[in-house]
Amino acid sequence: MGRIEFHHVSRRFDNGFEALKDVSAEFEEGSMTFLTGHSGAGKSTFLRLLLCLDRPSRGQILVNGVNVTQLNPRRLPYYRQHLGAVFQDHHLLGHRTVYENVALPLRVLGMRERDVGRRVRAALSRVGLLEREALLPTTLSTGEQQRVGIARAVVIRPKILLADEPTGNLDPELSRDIMGLFEQFNQVGTTVIIASHDRDLIESLGHRIIELSLGAIVRDTHPVDTHPVDPSIAGLESNAEAG
Repeated sequence: MGRIEFHHVSRRFDNGFEALKDVSAEFEEGSMTFLTGHSGAGKSTFLRLLLCLDRPSRGQILVNGVNVTQLNPRRLPYYRQHLGAVFQDHHLLGHRTVYENVALPLRVLGMRERDVGRRVRAALSRVGLLEREALLPTTLSTGEQQRVGIARAVVIRPKILLADEPTGNLDPELSRDIMGLFEQFNQVGTTVIIASHDRDLIESLGHRIIELSLGAIVRDTHPVDTHPVDPSIAGLESNAEAG
């Protein structure tokens, strides 16, 4: 479960504002994509629709061929088990330890405590915070709090990982570190979509970039092929096949 398709998706609110306008895009399983654009361009709406926190006014969103815009509400918890989400505001529980914050989604799923401990410590280890598990989030730096949010998102081992401005409050060095974590999860097959306004950073990483403006896609740039085919060789191969 990692292939995503948007087919002519629009979202118009009751006040007439159209946050997305006839958006069509496909995301292969295991791909990594950045959404960019000015404030109000539609990036957050795009992610909210994927999380089924909102519904499109028109169009279809398919995840592995299933139209999630028509999911029965009783099926939504099962669908969201395959999604991880990271936000600019970490939404951490200040009165719970780092361990407890990361364990929360597993306990909601009813996982056995023995397995919870194993999963939580593996996730914290991946983000470099295993030694912080007994601390409260309020004692951590902003960058560390964002890492806790990432650990909580990936502890369920999602097939799709979504992030909305995950580096918005971080300095450039920490921002690059956080993006490196997302790349690590992508390298093991997770489909990753990140909304970010940090153009310099995302341009430097070499992944697909979709730019939104006033709710519409105005640019869709795929990574440059690092092994281009020599046109003369391609022509010879074509001639050989024709012969």
